[in-house]
Amino acid sequence: MHTTRRERDAIGEVQVPSDAYYGAFTARALANFQLSGMRAKPVFIRALALTKKAAAQANAELGMLDAKSAAAICKAADEVLAGKLDSEFPLDAFQAGAGTPFNMNMNEVLANRANELLGGPLSASGGKGPLPLSPSGERGTIPQRRNECSAKQKVGRKGEYKPVHPNDHVNLGQSSNDVIPTVVRLSVMLNARGLVKEGRELEAALQKKAREFGDVKKLGRTHLQDAVPTTLGNEFNAYASALRRDVDELECALDRLGELGIGGTALGTGINAHPQFKEKIVLYLSKLTQLKLRSSKETVELAQNMNAFLQFSGALRMLAVTLARAANDLKLLSSGPRGGLGELILPEVEPGSSIMPGKVNPSIPEAVEMCAYHVMGSDRAVELACKSGQLDLNTNTPLIAHELLGSVELMENCCRMFREKCVVGIRADRKRIAEIYIKSNTYVTALTPRLGYAKVAELVKESLRTGKGVKELVLEKGLMSEKEIEKILMEIA
Repeated sequence: MHTTRRERDAIGEVQVPSDAYYGAFTARALANFQLSGMRAKPVFIRALALTKKAAAQANAELGMLDAKSAAAICKAADEVLAGKLDSEFPLDAFQAGAGTPFNMNMNEVLANRANELLGGPLSASGGKGPLPLSPSGERGTIPQRRNECSAKQKVGRKGEYKPVHPNDHVNLGQSSNDVIPTVVRLSVMLNARGLVKEGRELEAALQKKAREFGDVKKLGRTHLQDAVPTTLGNEFNAYASALRRDVDELECALDRLGELGIGGTALGTGINAHPQFKEKIVLYLSKLTQLKLRSSKETVELAQNMNAFLQFSGALRMLAVTLARAANDLKLLSSGPRGGLGELILPEVEPGSSIMPGKVNPSIPEAVEMCAYHVMGSDRAVELACKSGQLDLNTNTPLIAHELLGSVELMENCCRMFREKCVVGIRADRKRIAEIYIKSNTYVTALTPRLGYAKVAELVKESLRTGKGVKELVLEKGLMSEKEIEKILMEIA
């Protein structure tokens, strides 16, 4: 049977599990928001811990927090980053607006763990130990410790927050208004590195197939009807090119996400933060994350305007559209094997039917389509969340985080699966492609400069009526010589 401790907040008394590092705010949120059964993505929690660590370092350098407290907060954050406190972040992904429960959850956990650490070896220096390193690598001195914890102050039990307090020390110079949007930006940037890598590798795999199939002349199709000659290489090169453009757009959107509003505190006004805090914390975050980050001059705007997330979501949507379109084409081109187009042979990954023996389905392209459609739906949710910000704050950041991080993860896995289990193993049925190509009249468009559109259209109709090829009819009617026709055919596709 679990025991509890009593904590008191502005609303009243709260029962908290006695061994929990989280506190009253988290306990209330946990009771209020039992919605999806889904927690925040691990990368979101890591980005939140990194932000708190950078804040402690920046505040210590600026003289707003004593070295002992800052070091304890940083060590507690490191334990979060190492996954040692994963069970302390139980909140539902869908929760109160602006992600305040997420922010306070981390504040409470770090404060309680820091106080626990201060009861051990960290207290031996009496608060006179060296400060955390500045971004330049130099150790600073503190001219004025506005939030110094007394070296003689007794370390309290969990929930007493002595000497480190979740609001006064861990959240110093911050607000959920600037912390959570910053954490969403950081977590998306950290997670998207894998997606960019997988996108580029899928592009390379498609380009390799384009080169392999460069000499395969085939029937091109528009409106699902016979069109003009092309090559299988052209088709695969087009998929690769589209994918390259989409990943380029992702990288462009990621660059915009590197502009941070941290230090803007409530409404982006900067209230209760040191004037240099926003520049300092971004320097520390850049060092900790190895991301290209910059402090925004428009912190008020960034509390309201979430269009940077909308831009990134749009890039994800474009990638999803490209993947779905290519997957659908592969389904059509491999359809059959006897009753369809049958031009491509996809890798067999599983039996296709529980009742039809020997049937094999295009399972990987089907899964790609479903992933893509899910991402398109998530993009719509992000659009509505960005649109629904009101007055001085957008409160929909938890939803934005959930949708973007889920889509990034899904698209990364989708690109990897598509490449490994489908694209690299695609084979061309050259015999079938040639059979369709020879029987078609795809080359007739190339004859129009010599014979005219109307005459060629008349020949096509006669070909369909009689079963004779257009080339055969041209020769019968003496419209062109065989040498002239062959020269034209050699130049196309």
